[in-house]
Amino acid sequence: MTEEFRIVSGRERLSRWESSPGIYRVFAGCCGSPLYKSRDALPQLLGLRLGSLDTDPGRMVEEHIFVSSKVPWVEIRDGLPQRRGGVPFGERG
Repeated sequence: MTEEFRIVSGRERLSRWESSPGIYRVFAGCCGSPLYKSRDALPQLLGLRLGSLDTDPGRMVEEHIFVSSKVPWVEIRDGLPQRRGGVPFGERG
């Protein structure tokens, strides 16, 4: 939820791009690393790239999403729920 998300430093180093109408992608202005995305239609949610966090977010993985578009050499073996979705790997969407 957006009310629980805080940028504690470096906000001035972020850049924002409207990738589609009403969808914004925020990235590191110095290197282009993607950090999160937001949508006008769902302002309470952020699509956060967890690999960009400095600290443990305090949550565990609950499910895998868009598994139809994962690379074929990655095997998901943890038994968590998997939601298909996404463009199959190698195809254009």
